[in-house]
Amino acid sequence: MKIIDGLLVIALSILCTFTSAADYDAMIELPDPIELSLPVSGVIKTLEVVAGQYVKQGEKMLTLDQVPFQAAKVHAESRVAVQQTLLVESLRDFSNRQELFDRTVLSTVRLENSELKVKRDKAFLKSAEAQLAVANYDLSYSRLSAPFDALVLFVSVNQGQSINNAIESKTLIALVRRGRYLARFMVSAEAYNGLQIGRSVTVKTQGNIYQGSISSIAFELVRTEGVQRKSYLIDAAFSSDEQLLLIGDKASVHIN
Repeated sequence: MKIIDGLLVIALSILCTFTSAADYDAMIELPDPIELSLPVSGVIKTLEVVAGQYVKQGEKMLTLDQVPFQAAKVHAESRVAVQQTLLVESLRDFSNRQELFDRTVLSTVRLENSELKVKRDKAFLKSAEAQLAVANYDLSYSRLSAPFDALVLFVSVNQGQSINNAIESKTLIALVRRGRYLARFMVSAEAYNGLQIGRSVTVKTQGNIYQGSISSIAFELVRTEGVQRKSYLIDAAFSSDEQLLLIGDKASVHIN
């Protein structure tokens, strides 16, 4: 009995090794796009990218009309300056009244009123500074730049178009990281053998070899010859920074 159990373990081990080392036919795909939008509303002043264009990290792609954002910043800066002046005046007045109170020539009520004015002016100054912070935030997000080297997949707006993000944020531009690809393949339930995300793979396509890893696993029911069979749709992510790969090209994936 022990001999049979031992042979069974060896057989399963060989089967698992064969499954994990299998090669699968795959197709080259792009990863899911990253959809970019803005948290502010405005009119598109400049649009500098089109679908299919490559952009460098930090490259400006879209700019809203700067007039309302600059005006809001100037207004907020003016409010801060005014409140700073009023606070200086109220502090000076409180200091004078404190001196008179110490000389017993000023009532407690008047001193307390002066102290309350100082507190109000400090609060107004904080409010003005908060408004300035919001104005700076809005100004900084009135431009859309590439967050990384990327390929522009699509642009859903036009120059001169007004966007209103007060109710719902609108996707403006969609990108995928430059040089990032997926090798997509199917694995039957019988051959699945507990593959996990992060498992290393070797991708072969166009005569080149790339190292990658499994990035997603999705269960699917596939109908073949009138029968539904359990399968897994697997994406293996890899990079090809030097050579441009064609979407839809055939590839093979070796599970390491």
